[in-house]
Amino acid sequence: MNRNSGVKSKATSESAKTWQQTKSENTRTAILDAAIACFYDIGYNNTTTEKVAAQAGVSRGAMLHHFPSRLELIKATVVHLNQKRLLLFEEQERKIQENAEHSLIDEGIDAFWKQLHSPLFVVFHELRTASRTDPELKKIMIPAIRQFEKSWQSITESVFPDFALSEAFDTANLVTVFLLEGMAVNGVTRGPVPKKLIPWLKSQLRDMLSDVDNLDRKSARKSRKK
Repeated sequence: MNRNSGVKSKATSESAKTWQQTKSENTRTAILDAAIACFYDIGYNNTTTEKVAAQAGVSRGAMLHHFPSRLELIKATVVHLNQKRLLLFEEQERKIQENAEHSLIDEGIDAFWKQLHSPLFVVFHELRTASRTDPELKKIMIPAIRQFEKSWQSITESVFPDFALSEAFDTANLVTVFLLEGMAVNGVTRGPVPKKLIPWLKSQLRDMLSDVDNLDRKSARKSRKK
Protein backbone atom coordinates (compact mmCIF):
# COMPACT_ATOMS: atom_id res chain seq x y z
CA MET A 1 0.00 0.00 0.00
CA ASN A 2 1.26 3.45 -0.90
CA ARG A 3 1.97 5.32 2.33
CA ASN A 4 1.07 8.59 0.57
CA SER A 5 -2.35 7.39 -0.61
CA GLY A 6 -4.07 8.55 2.54
CA VAL A 7 -2.48 11.97 2.24
CA LYS A 8 -3.44 12.22 -1.40
CA SER A 9 -7.02 11.16 -0.70
CA LYS A 10 -7.32 13.78 2.02
CA ALA A 11 -5.83 16.48 -0.21
CA THR A 12 -8.16 15.48 -3.04
CA SER A 13 -11.15 15.55 -0.70
CA GLU A 14 -10.24 19.00 0.61
CA SER A 15 -9.71 20.27 -2.93
CA ALA A 16 -13.10 18.91 -4.02
CA LYS A 17 -14.76 20.39 -0.99
CA THR A 18 -13.23 23.79 -1.67
CA TRP A 19 -14.38 23.63 -5.29
CA GLN A 20 -17.88 22.67 -4.20
CA GLN A 21 -18.00 25.48 -1.67
CA THR A 22 -16.84 27.95 -4.30
CA LYS A 23 -19.46 26.70 -6.74
CA SER A 24 -22.16 27.00 -4.08
CA GLU A 25 -21.08 30.53 -3.17
CA ASN A 26 -21.03 31.55 -6.83
CA THR A 27 -24.54 30.16 -7.33
CA ARG A 28 -25.78 31.99 -4.26
CA THR A 29 -24.27 35.26 -5.47
CA ALA A 30 -25.77 34.75 -8.93
CA ILE A 31 -29.21 34.29 -7.36
CA LEU A 32 -28.86 37.43 -5.24
CA ASP A 33 -27.67 39.47 -8.22
CA ALA A 34 -30.61 38.12 -10.21
CA ALA A 35 -33.01 39.16 -7.44
CA ILE A 36 -31.66 42.71 -7.57
CA ALA A 37 -32.04 42.71 -11.35
CA CYS A 38 -35.65 41.50 -11.07
CA PHE A 39 -36.49 44.13 -8.47
CA TYR A 40 -35.11 46.74 -10.84
CA ASP A 41 -36.67 45.42 -14.05
CA ILE A 42 -40.13 44.30 -12.91
CA GLY A 43 -40.47 45.66 -9.37
CA TYR A 44 -40.47 44.16 -5.90
CA ASN A 45 -44.13 43.07 -5.88
CA ASN A 46 -43.83 41.30 -9.24
CA THR A 47 -40.71 39.38 -8.34
CA THR A 48 -41.13 35.68 -7.56
CA THR A 49 -38.57 33.01 -6.73
CA GLU A 50 -39.37 31.37 -10.09
CA LYS A 51 -38.52 34.57 -11.96
CA VAL A 52 -35.33 35.03 -9.99
CA ALA A 53 -34.27 31.46 -10.71
CA ALA A 54 -34.88 32.01 -14.42
CA GLN A 55 -32.93 35.28 -14.33
CA ALA A 56 -30.03 33.57 -12.55
CA GLY A 57 -30.10 30.57 -14.87
CA VAL A 58 -30.42 28.07 -12.02
CA SER A 59 -32.84 25.23 -11.41
CA ARG A 60 -35.79 25.43 -9.07
CA GLY A 61 -34.00 22.90 -6.88
CA ALA A 62 -30.88 25.04 -6.65
CA MET A 63 -33.01 28.03 -5.71
CA LEU A 64 -34.78 26.11 -2.94
CA HIS A 65 -31.48 24.73 -1.67
CA HIS A 66 -30.13 28.21 -1.06
CA PHE A 67 -33.39 30.01 -0.28
CA PRO A 68 -36.29 27.77 0.80
CA SER A 69 -38.70 30.72 0.87
CA ARG A 70 -39.23 34.10 -0.80
CA LEU A 71 -38.77 35.81 2.56
CA GLU A 72 -35.35 34.26 3.07
CA LEU A 73 -34.38 35.33 -0.45
CA ILE A 74 -35.51 38.91 0.18
CA LYS A 75 -33.64 39.11 3.50
CA ALA A 76 -30.41 37.89 1.93
CA THR A 77 -30.90 40.16 -1.09
CA VAL A 78 -31.24 43.25 1.11
CA VAL A 79 -27.97 42.41 2.86
CA HIS A 80 -26.30 41.74 -0.51
CA LEU A 81 -27.66 44.99 -1.94
CA ASN A 82 -26.31 47.02 0.97
CA GLN A 83 -22.91 45.36 0.69
CA LYS A 84 -22.73 46.19 -3.01
CA ARG A 85 -23.73 49.82 -2.35
CA LEU A 86 -21.12 50.19 0.38
CA LEU A 87 -18.42 48.56 -1.75
CA LEU A 88 -19.22 50.80 -4.73
CA PHE A 89 -19.13 53.92 -2.56
CA GLU A 90 -15.86 53.01 -0.86
CA GLU A 91 -14.06 51.89 -4.02
CA GLN A 92 -14.98 54.98 -6.03
CA GLU A 93 -14.36 57.47 -3.25
CA ARG A 94 -11.00 55.95 -2.28
CA LYS A 95 -9.89 56.04 -5.89
CA ILE A 96 -10.79 59.73 -6.14
CA GLN A 97 -9.11 60.69 -2.86
CA GLU A 98 -6.09 58.38 -3.24
CA ASN A 99 -3.38 60.96 -3.98
CA ALA A 100 -5.11 64.07 -2.66
CA GLU A 101 -3.38 66.09 0.05
CA HIS A 102 -6.74 67.34 1.26
CA SER A 103 -10.02 65.49 0.72
CA LEU A 104 -11.79 66.57 -2.46
CA ILE A 105 -15.36 67.73 -1.94
CA ASP A 106 -16.47 68.40 -5.50
CA GLU A 107 -15.23 65.13 -6.97
CA GLY A 108 -16.54 63.17 -3.99
CA ILE A 109 -20.02 64.65 -4.32
CA ASP A 110 -20.09 64.04 -8.07
CA ALA A 111 -19.22 60.38 -7.57
CA PHE A 112 -21.86 59.89 -4.87
CA TRP A 113 -24.49 61.68 -6.98
CA LYS A 114 -23.74 59.34 -9.88
CA GLN A 115 -24.13 56.30 -7.59
CA LEU A 116 -27.61 57.48 -6.63
CA HIS A 117 -28.62 57.04 -10.27
CA SER A 118 -27.49 53.43 -10.39
CA PRO A 119 -29.89 50.44 -10.25
CA LEU A 120 -28.58 49.70 -6.75
CA PHE A 121 -30.06 52.86 -5.24
CA VAL A 122 -33.25 52.60 -7.31
CA VAL A 123 -33.83 49.11 -5.91
CA PHE A 124 -33.01 50.22 -2.37
CA HIS A 125 -35.51 53.07 -2.62
CA GLU A 126 -38.22 50.76 -3.97
CA LEU A 127 -37.70 48.30 -1.13
CA ARG A 128 -37.72 51.07 1.44
CA THR A 129 -40.98 52.44 0.04
CA ALA A 130 -42.60 49.00 -0.18
CA SER A 131 -41.70 48.28 3.44
CA ARG A 132 -44.12 50.96 4.63
CA THR A 133 -47.09 48.68 3.99
CA ASP A 134 -45.34 45.30 4.13
CA PRO A 135 -44.73 44.27 7.77
CA GLU A 136 -42.39 41.40 6.89
CA LEU A 137 -40.28 43.56 4.61
CA LYS A 138 -40.26 46.32 7.21
CA LYS A 139 -38.77 43.92 9.77
CA ILE A 140 -35.97 43.25 7.31
CA MET A 141 -35.38 46.81 6.12
CA ILE A 142 -35.21 48.69 9.43
CA PRO A 143 -32.23 46.80 10.93
CA ALA A 144 -30.59 46.57 7.49
CA ILE A 145 -30.81 50.33 7.00
CA ARG A 146 -29.42 50.97 10.48
CA GLN A 147 -26.49 48.66 9.80
CA PHE A 148 -25.92 50.28 6.42
CA GLU A 149 -25.84 53.76 7.96
CA LYS A 150 -23.42 52.61 10.65
CA SER A 151 -21.10 51.07 8.06
CA TRP A 152 -21.41 54.08 5.75
CA GLN A 153 -20.45 56.40 8.62
CA SER A 154 -17.39 54.30 9.36
CA ILE A 155 -16.35 54.30 5.71
CA THR A 156 -16.72 58.06 5.33
CA GLU A 157 -14.57 58.61 8.42
CA SER A 158 -11.88 56.42 6.88
CA VAL A 159 -12.09 57.80 3.34
CA PHE A 160 -12.23 61.46 4.49
CA PRO A 161 -9.95 61.46 7.56
CA ASP A 162 -9.47 65.24 7.61
CA PHE A 163 -13.20 65.99 7.29
CA ALA A 164 -13.92 63.41 10.01
CA LEU A 165 -12.14 65.66 12.52
CA SER A 166 -14.41 68.62 11.76
CA GLU A 167 -17.00 69.57 14.36
CA ALA A 168 -19.57 69.70 11.56
CA PHE A 169 -18.73 66.31 10.04
CA ASP A 170 -21.87 64.48 11.18
CA THR A 171 -24.12 67.32 10.11
CA ALA A 172 -22.35 67.58 6.76
CA ASN A 173 -22.96 63.88 6.18
CA LEU A 174 -26.65 64.21 6.99
CA VAL A 175 -27.09 67.22 4.72
CA THR A 176 -25.33 65.41 1.88
CA VAL A 177 -27.30 62.17 2.17
CA PHE A 178 -30.73 63.73 2.69
CA LEU A 179 -30.33 66.31 -0.05
CA LEU A 180 -28.81 64.06 -2.71
CA GLU A 181 -31.06 61.08 -2.01
CA GLY A 182 -34.10 63.35 -2.01
CA MET A 183 -33.02 64.89 -5.30
CA ALA A 184 -32.44 61.46 -6.84
CA VAL A 185 -35.85 60.19 -5.76
CA ASN A 186 -37.68 63.30 -6.95
CA GLY A 187 -35.80 63.21 -10.23
CA VAL A 188 -37.58 59.96 -11.14
CA THR A 189 -40.95 61.73 -11.43
CA ARG A 190 -40.01 65.40 -11.81
CA GLY A 191 -37.18 65.08 -14.28
CA PRO A 192 -33.65 66.49 -13.92
CA VAL A 193 -33.17 68.48 -10.74
CA PRO A 194 -32.03 72.11 -10.90
CA LYS A 195 -28.30 72.10 -11.62
CA LYS A 196 -27.67 74.86 -9.11
CA LEU A 197 -28.45 72.61 -6.13
CA ILE A 198 -25.32 70.48 -6.36
CA PRO A 199 -22.94 73.48 -6.62
CA TRP A 200 -24.83 74.95 -3.65
CA LEU A 201 -24.27 71.75 -1.67
CA LYS A 202 -20.56 71.75 -2.47
CA SER A 203 -20.28 75.37 -1.35
CA GLN A 204 -22.16 74.63 1.88
CA LEU A 205 -19.90 71.69 2.65
CA ARG A 206 -16.78 73.77 2.10
CA ASP A 207 -18.09 76.30 4.61
CA MET A 208 -19.19 73.65 7.10
CA LEU A 209 -15.85 71.84 7.00
CA SER A 210 -13.66 74.95 6.89
CA ASP A 211 -12.40 74.34 10.43
CA VAL A 212 -10.13 71.60 9.04
CA ASP A 213 -8.91 73.47 5.97
CA ASN A 214 -5.34 73.44 7.24
CA LEU A 215 -5.35 69.75 8.11
CA ASP A 216 -4.06 67.36 5.46
CA ARG A 217 -5.23 63.76 5.08
CA LYS A 218 -1.95 62.20 6.22
CA SER A 219 -1.81 64.24 9.41
CA ALA A 220 -5.49 63.52 10.06
CA ARG A 221 -4.92 59.77 9.87
CA LYS A 222 -2.08 60.01 12.41
CA SER A 223 -4.23 62.17 14.68
CA ARG A 224 -7.13 59.69 14.55
CA LYS A 225 -4.86 56.79 15.52
CA LYS A 226 -3.75 58.47 18.75
